[in-house]
Formats: sequence, C-alpha cells, structure tokens
Amino acid sequence: MKQLKMTRLLSSLLLSGVLLAGCGWFNDPDMDTEDPDMEEETPSDENGSAVPEDAEGDPGEETDPEDETEDDDQAEVDQDLTVWFPKFEDTLMDYEGEGNEFAPFTRYPQFVKDESIQIVESTGGTDVVTIYEYSENEVREVFIRPETYFREDFADTGLESEQEDFEIILQLPLEEGHSWESPSGSTSEITGVAVDKALPSGNVTALEVTRTSENGSETVEYYAEDIGLVERVFRTEEGENIISSTLNTRAENTPEEFPLTVYSVDDQAMGLERTSVTMELYTNEPARLAMAEILRGQAPDTETARVIVDSTEINFMYLRQDGVVHADFSVDLADMNAGSGVEALILQGIVNTIGSYYNVEDVLLTLDNEPYESGHIALEEGETLSVDYSNINE
Repeated sequence: MKQLKMTRLLSSLLLSGVLLAGCGWFNDPDMDTEDPDMEEETPSDENGSAVPEDAEGDPGEETDPEDETEDDDQAEVDQDLTVWFPKFEDTLMDYEGEGNEFAPFTRYPQFVKDESIQIVESTGGTDVVTIYEYSENEVREVFIRPETYFREDFADTGLESEQEDFEIILQLPLEEGHSWESPSGSTSEITGVAVDKALPSGNVTALEVTRTSENGSETVEYYAEDIGLVERVFRTEEGENIISSTLNTRAENTPEEFPLTVYSVDDQAMGLERTSVTMELYTNEPARLAMAEILRGQAPDTETARVIVDSTEINFMYLRQDGVVHADFSVDLADMNAGSGVEALILQGIVNTIGSYYNVEDVLLTLDNEPYESGHIALEEGETLSVDYSNINE
C-alpha cells in the first residue's frame, strides 16, 4: 500500500514539472524563445507610412519649435542678389534723415545694364554718382564721382573713380554671420537676415549688413526684397555722431530732372538771351538726345529758345578726363544760312549751354567727328571754344 502511494506521488511530481516547463518557468534566460515564423513589426508614422530603420531620431520625438524657426529663417533668404539690390528703372527713392544736412537724400538709377547699375545719390549739398557691378556672388561698388550735376554714362567714358579700391556691398551666401573683407580695407558682416524695419510706407523685413571701415567708423545698411536699400545708419568710432537715413517714398515711372539754361540769339542778333528749362531724363536716356530736342526748340516751353535747325542731331557728348566736353553734331549744324557774326553768336550760345550744363570752361565742337567747318568759320583739329557770358543780355 505504501509502495502504491509512493508511485502516485512520483507521478504527480513528474506531471507538474512537465507543465511548468511548458509554461516557461524553467527556460534559460539566454535562450531565444521567439517564434521564427513571426514577422517583425515595422514602425510607422501617424499616417501609416513605414519609417525606415535607419531614420535618425525617434519618430515620435517632438522637435524644438525654436530650432524649426531658425532653419526656416535661413531657408527663406533668397540668394538672388538682384532681389536685395534690384536693377530698378525710372524710380525715384526719397530718404528722410537725421544727424546732419546730408542725411536726407534721393537715389535714382541713371543707367541699368546686364552687369551694372549707375545710381546718383543727391543730398542737400552734393550729387554723388556710383556704379555697382554684379558678379556671380557679389555686388561691388566700383566707381564713385562726387560733385556730379549732369547725366553721363561713366562706364563708357573712361573717367577715373574717386576711390582707389572697390567696396563689396553684398556677398553670397546671404546668411547671418557671413563676413568678408573688401580691397578698400573695410570689413563687412551680415548681422541679421530677418530684421523688421518700420518705414513710413509700411513694415518690411530686411537684411542687415554691418560694415566697419579702417578708421573704426561703422555703417549699418538694411536691404529689403525687391526694394533695395531701406535704411542706412552711420556711427563714428566713438559712437558719438549718429547719422540715419530711412526710405520715405518710392515714385515709379518718374524721370530725373536737371535744370538747364539755354543761350539763344536775341531778336536783333546782338547778344544772347537766357531761357531756363527743365530737362527730364528717364533711366538709360542719354542727355544728348534731350539736349538736342531743347536746342531745336522742340521741347515744351523752348520754342523761343531755338538755336539749331530741326534736322540737327548730337551724335555723342561726353566729359573728357582733361575737363573738356566733346560734343559731336551732325553736319546739319553748319547749315545756318546766317552771316559770320550771327553764326559766331549761335556757336557761342551752344557752347555756353553745354558748358553750363557740365560746369566746364571749354567745349570741343565737331561735325561727324571732324573739325567744325562752315563757309565762315573753320576750327583746327582739337581746337576748343570757351564758355563766355560777356554778351548775355541782362
């Protein structure tokens, strides 16, 4: 009987061990118990799309909003230099200013070409003409001529710039922290790419470029998309003198205006009369065309100031390096049907008109690039005529 009970007890223990082993209680913790037929679950995003195993970061991990903003600011900066320094035409930009009498000024694009733009900046005291050249990754200030009160395409005249080396105004990449040195000796840095500027015409977002000169003075300029320069702030090395200029208005389809005094022969052919007119020039219009129209008496309010016959043209007109203006007329200029005295007065009136416009003392008059010659007057090769106001009627 005892043997039968012992046999039942051993059988119960063996059955319990089998059941426990089947439940995994005695499995080796290092043993792989994964079902080889079971497929591994692939993580997916919130839309149910599969996420690659080698994707960086946790698909469910949140991104810092500030990091996204910084990345967006950098990505939104257009790298086209003509967007920030546009080649606009027929647009007069007026800037209000504080700090001294030169702070307010206007800017006008006189000549726009494929690779350059010539701009005149007019203050209460002077007019400064500047040429900017565009390269693949830079906008350069390559020509400066102060005290310039006439229209001239200086890229074609060969006149020298008043600056020794060029200044780099903008340089790619347009991103905060990018800096460069100019041959002029200055150092520039993009110190902001999304700076809010409040203008009289509204708010804009601008690039901020800080330029430090060799003497320690600092100029901060702000450029807005499709507008260009919207503000300029100048500080001396000590920071005591601050001059600021801010864009006030933009007038499109507007010409540049020049005061012009025309000197024509009076009714008695005894002297010259003055007539004040305004010469209007749009972008890329040379002064010679408007000047010829005025001298022919064909411009508004110039009928009584007619100096030359209707068929006369000015072929070219420019200021030479020696300070002499060379004005080349068509041969029609010599067809005056006048005596020598009247012809001399007419030529004097032309010379005075051109000379006063350029503010020079001597003018070289030629006919189709040959020395002036008519039935009464013949000039030698290179001979000039002087501006003379002694026979002006008062």
